[in-house]
Amino acid sequence: MYDVVIAGGGPAGLCAAIAAAREGMRVAVLERDAAFGIPTRTSGGTFVADMRALGVPDTLWNPISTVRFLGPTTAADVHLPGVVGVLDVRALYQWLAERAAEEGAELHLRSTVTGITVSAEDVALTVRGHGGEWQAVGRWAVDATGNAAVLSRSDARPAFGRRGVGAELDLAAPSVPPDTCWLIMGSAVAPSGYGWVFPYRPGRVRVGVGVLKPDADVDPRNYLERLMSLPELRAALGDAQPVETHAGLFPAEPLRPSRVGPRVVAVGDASAQGSTLVGEGIRFVMRAGTGAGRAVAEAVKRGDDTPVAAFDQAWRGRFGRDFRIAYRVSRSLGRLTDASWDRGVRAIGEVPPWFVAEALSTRFRARSLVRVAARHPGVVRRLVRASRG
Repeated sequence: MYDVVIAGGGPAGLCAAIAAAREGMRVAVLERDAAFGIPTRTSGGTFVADMRALGVPDTLWNPISTVRFLGPTTAADVHLPGVVGVLDVRALYQWLAERAAEEGAELHLRSTVTGITVSAEDVALTVRGHGGEWQAVGRWAVDATGNAAVLSRSDARPAFGRRGVGAELDLAAPSVPPDTCWLIMGSAVAPSGYGWVFPYRPGRVRVGVGVLKPDADVDPRNYLERLMSLPELRAALGDAQPVETHAGLFPAEPLRPSRVGPRVVAVGDASAQGSTLVGEGIRFVMRAGTGAGRAVAEAVKRGDDTPVAAFDQAWRGRFGRDFRIAYRVSRSLGRLTDASWDRGVRAIGEVPPWFVAEALSTRFRARSLVRVAARHPGVVRRLVRASRG
């Protein structure tokens, strides 16, 4: 028997495995795919300070100096050196898998969880793998299965109804400046969403479109070519060639409690622990996975679930307010017209870069808004007006 069985080998599940194994737990990680980090399902945009605080090596992300916002007819450059980065997502996942293995966790590939049975003493996951069907039995289970939330779904905890749906090309692009990324808005390229151009190392770039469903009933794949043909991107992408295609889902709903039921805790996208503002979550789910792994290990040692309840309360206390604001803003952004996007981009070009960084990173502080409003009252009014459509 394991102490902790983790369904899902993404950043949340692997961080939970690392943390629990460091506490002396016998841990199993069940990953349905044939490799960690393959296929890629996320664009990799993140923030440098968070990655360093989480111990991620600088070699796993590409530093960005300029974020270029493109509206339907407007543009604004925001200079953020040392603030924003783009992860090599595949390399990050495999680095985390290596750390989990070093701590003693067992890693199982091609292991799809198909069922769960919880008793007073343990939790058993039914697993379908290349060797047939088997059971992974543990004292606690962690649902890190992402948007699918395999262990968590029930009548009381239904599937996510509002989701971000992304389609992406990974390109060999020798002309893309590695220190610049683009965020692109407007109905022509990303209805109820946005597009992106994210270089994650010199000569390689991810170009994608994400939309919110059911806010917009469109397929983001149909907009990739439109985005790549924008005149503003011609110099950067004119000689680019496709290497991979990616697709992903992101729960665009309010934060859910981590505690699912007896002996089961959900982390990462399975509990909507990412920011719905821009669909960015790796740094959040890594923290959540680490905290959940420690809490479950303590619950095993103590023989009760109070550490798990304490983890959930602490995590919601730290991030819950910002996530609630991000969700409300996300609902508003999904309804914006092209004229509103243009007003917003013009305003972004006039506010201080630190304010843009705070907003993008889902840090909403009243004092920051007051500080900007004192110097740029007209700009703040335009931002508020743009956010309301």
